[in-house]
Amino acid sequence: MPVKGDVPWKRDEHTGAKHDIYRRYLERWFPILLNRRSKPWPSVTYAEGFSGPGIYSGGEFGSPIVAIKALTSQVPADKGVARIIFVDDDKRCTDLLNETLIKAFPERPRSEDAMPVKVVTGTCKDHLEAALDGMHAWGKPIFANLDSWGNAPIPYRLLKRLATNVSSEVIVTFFPQHFVRFVSDMGEAGDELFGGDPTWRTVTDLAPAAKSRHILTCYRQTLKTAGFKYLLDFELVPRHGQPLYLVFGTGHPLGVQKMKDSLWEVDPVQGVGFRDPRDEQAETLFDIDEPILGPLTRLLERKLRENGPTSVQDLRTFTLFETVYRPEHVIRSLGPLLERGIIRTEDDRPLKIRSLVRHTSTPSDPRAEAAVDAPS
Repeated sequence: MPVKGDVPWKRDEHTGAKHDIYRRYLERWFPILLNRRSKPWPSVTYAEGFSGPGIYSGGEFGSPIVAIKALTSQVPADKGVARIIFVDDDKRCTDLLNETLIKAFPERPRSEDAMPVKVVTGTCKDHLEAALDGMHAWGKPIFANLDSWGNAPIPYRLLKRLATNVSSEVIVTFFPQHFVRFVSDMGEAGDELFGGDPTWRTVTDLAPAAKSRHILTCYRQTLKTAGFKYLLDFELVPRHGQPLYLVFGTGHPLGVQKMKDSLWEVDPVQGVGFRDPRDEQAETLFDIDEPILGPLTRLLERKLRENGPTSVQDLRTFTLFETVYRPEHVIRSLGPLLERGIIRTEDDRPLKIRSLVRHTSTPSDPRAEAAVDAPS
């Protein structure tokens, strides 16, 4: 749907942090595929389904410029072909984007052959897949940035095709409140966005605090069903307004690792925090320089209580693929549980990666629940 109001518009609080994540990840993605020593890909494609005008009213560059700069700063111009596709359904945006590209790159950083760029006026639903066809992108890696400003009107067919395409990834900007608010209006028509599964519509039966998590869980399942083996999702929490979710899908564990590295290295942005959606206490992670590990401590305590003895290595794997934390955060997060006697190692030795740890309380013991929720 074309933008309501002026083009360009003011950059939102969370957008700066979001673009910093994009930049850091793409600075890894492009060279891993195009500039690696062993069997680099001859070509890759970066595609946006909701590109916007490429610039904000304050003069800040948007994600199209961020992406191209990530490519040209990390990959020599003679290393492979990087196809670039920008789609937006507002002609004001695509016209201004063409102008912005010239402004940002008065001298082309790569030749037309080494970096063909296509700007398309039209909807993501009707034009992105066709643009990928026309650029002969399929059969080579694709990174699809589907930043729809939150409501994710993204065809399941496109997600499925991306998931089954070689070494391809997707990042979706997701605003659960859109679906909570318009569930009655969307009805069955909204099911297609969830791969035909109507489960998301049961959000009407839930308490308000559970609604966003339910919608996110359903959309994660949509990406999983489409074929993305590994997922990473997290909340961007602005000082004003509703939280926004980013959901990342990939077929390779290295993608999760590199996206997570990009998240944890993001520059501090005033007024914006990050959260793990699985933390029921909704604690913001990055308010201070040191990572706040309370949410991971709670998640690990729950896992040990429910699953029984588990190796630290398995907890590191769980942390990599099921939380926003890094594996190296695990031992530090288990420390408070060990000190309070909530868990113990099988040999009562210091925690190491090879340690086997177990919960010391029964699930009904309220002391463990109270201790793990205490401030660390």
